[in-house]
Amino acid sequence: MARALVSAVAVLVAAVFWMWLWGPVGLLLATPLTVCVLVLGKHVPQLSFLDILLGTEPVFEPQERIYQRLLAGDQEEAVELFEDSLAHRSLAQVYDKVLIPALALAETHWQLGELNEGKHKFILQTLKEMIQDHDERQQDVQTDEDTPDASKMDKDSGRIGETSSSRLSILCLPARTEADEITAMMLAQVLQTSGCLVQAVSVTSLAGEMVDLVDQQTADVVCVSATPPAAVMHARYLCKRLRDQLPEVNLVVGLWDARGALNKARERIGCGAIVVATLADAKEQISLLTQPRARRSEKDAQPEYEPMVLVGAQP
Repeated sequence: MARALVSAVAVLVAAVFWMWLWGPVGLLLATPLTVCVLVLGKHVPQLSFLDILLGTEPVFEPQERIYQRLLAGDQEEAVELFEDSLAHRSLAQVYDKVLIPALALAETHWQLGELNEGKHKFILQTLKEMIQDHDERQQDVQTDEDTPDASKMDKDSGRIGETSSSRLSILCLPARTEADEITAMMLAQVLQTSGCLVQAVSVTSLAGEMVDLVDQQTADVVCVSATPPAAVMHARYLCKRLRDQLPEVNLVVGLWDARGALNKARERIGCGAIVVATLADAKEQISLLTQPRARRSEKDAQPEYEPMVLVGAQP
C-alpha cells in the first residue's frame, strides 16, 4: 500500500542515488528507504515537502489546478479538468467546489493587483465559455431525448402551452460584476434541472432595469448572485432596491464561496433575504419557497368532474 504512494520518478532517482552511494546493497534498499522518507514527509510537518516531491497525490486541489491552467493561458487543459470533475461529481458540486472557488481566486488576486487586466479578462471569458458550452451540449442531449413524433406534438400542443405558462419563474441577477454574472449562469443551469423557467440576466443591465424586469415578469423567486471579495456590499445594494419597489418578492442571495458565518452577512444584507453559500443550498431553499405555488398549479391542472346524472326513459 505504501509503495503505491511513491511516484515512479522518485523510485528511479532513489535507485540511482543509493546504488551510487552503496552499490548493489543500495539498489536493494532504495525502495524501502524512499518509502520511509515519504512516510516521514506525511507525518512530520517540517518535512512535508518530501511528501510533495516523492508522492503521487496531486499537489493542488482541483480548483487550484484549473486556476493555474487559466493563469498559464492553457484553455484546453482547463476544459479537460472541468470535464474530468463532471465525470465524478454532479454539476452543482463541480460548480461549488471547483469553478466558483477558482473564480473567487481570480477576483481576489485581481482586486489585490496581483493579476493584470488582460489575464483577468481571459480567465472570465474562458470560464463563461466553458459554462455556455456545457449548457448547449446538455440542451442538445435533452432535445434528442424529449423530441416527440409529429402526431403527438399536434395532439398535445395545447397542453404544452398550458404547462409552460404554469411553470415556476426564477430570475438570477448578478449583484454587480462580470464574475457575478458567471455565477448567476451557473445557478441558472443548476435550477433548470428542476423544470423551472430560469433566466440569467446580463451584468450590462442597470439595477433599475433589473428591478423593472422582475416586476414585468412577476418572477416567483429572485436570486441575487454575488462573488467575493465585495459580495455582501454589492448584494445589499441590489436587494435594497428590489425590496423597496417589490416588497413581496422572494429573495435568495448567493454569497458564493463565503468564508465566514452567514448569520453576520444575513444581518448586513437584511431585506428578509435568504442567504446561502452554495448552489446546492440555493436549489434547496428555492424548492422550499416554490412548493406552495407548485402544489396550487398541480391542483388547478386537475380536471373538475361534474356529477353524472342518469336520465331514465319515460314509461
